[in-house]
Amino acid sequence: MRHEDPAVHALPPLSSRIGLDHVRHVRAMTLALRAMDYRYGGGSCRDAVDSLISWCTLALHAADGDEVRTALKAATADLYNLAGWTAFDAGLGGSAYRAFSRALELAEDPELVANIHYRMGRVHLHHDGPREALHNFHLGSGVARSQHTKAILSANQAWCFAELGERGPALALLGRAHDEFALADLNDPPSWAAFFDETDLAGITGVIYTSLARTVDLSFARPAIAALTKAVAGYRDDMARSRSFALIALALNHLWQGDGDQAAAVAATVVDQTAGLASARIRRKLAPLRAEAQRRRVPDLAELITPLLTPACPSAAA
Repeated sequence: MRHEDPAVHALPPLSSRIGLDHVRHVRAMTLALRAMDYRYGGGSCRDAVDSLISWCTLALHAADGDEVRTALKAATADLYNLAGWTAFDAGLGGSAYRAFSRALELAEDPELVANIHYRMGRVHLHHDGPREALHNFHLGSGVARSQHTKAILSANQAWCFAELGERGPALALLGRAHDEFALADLNDPPSWAAFFDETDLAGITGVIYTSLARTVDLSFARPAIAALTKAVAGYRDDMARSRSFALIALALNHLWQGDGDQAAAVAATVVDQTAGLASARIRRKLAPLRAEAQRRRVPDLAELITPLLTPACPSAAA
């Protein structure tokens, strides 16, 4: 399924002189494509991102002076960062790593470098590699300057420790993330970090508690439900994918609490939310929910999820 706006393909024509107007155009298109990724999933805009990268690669050789070349290089680094994320969301791990590596080669802004390491870590975490993810998050923390970026990295390190069943470090880093976020200046964040607001902090807090419920003690399901419920209520329609992740985790926690009816009600919302999402990650996150529903003998919930796990479903599309 594709939701691409034809306007994103209106690339400025290459000429002998590439100026700052072209760079501004690239940044505006990157912003629009990032919004499409959040709303519809990486599969909805990956081709458009790749097309824009091809244009930027040629344009770098025609930049009019050092100022333009430096600005276009920075914009291209951000674009490769987005390309890595859309490839990851579409289930293309190898392409994601290649794009992130190229982004690191081009990036000079420490905040962008930290964000690239964060996203590389998320790929490892998604593929059951919390220790590898911790390495990337640590690299990001080493160059991060803003409290906002530090909060993102601390929260994700907490998630890694929760996945490893290490309660102490997980809770300590989660507390640090909340403290850093409270000190952050959120008035004008860079586009690649703007997703991490109060709602997303609640979402990742709920996910961390979810991991602790699975790896340490089921009593963490209760605070997980509270945080995830807050996140679900706060996510706007333009963050549909993040809201879907929160809903999946919420349904899982309700199952652990023995409330199959509420889990099924939440899962029904997931089915509705994921109808227009081209995200392979959604499919991977749904599989454990169905397995838990089958284990706890909640057949209606399992049957509700099963159609979303088929390759033909939009949320599984690459």
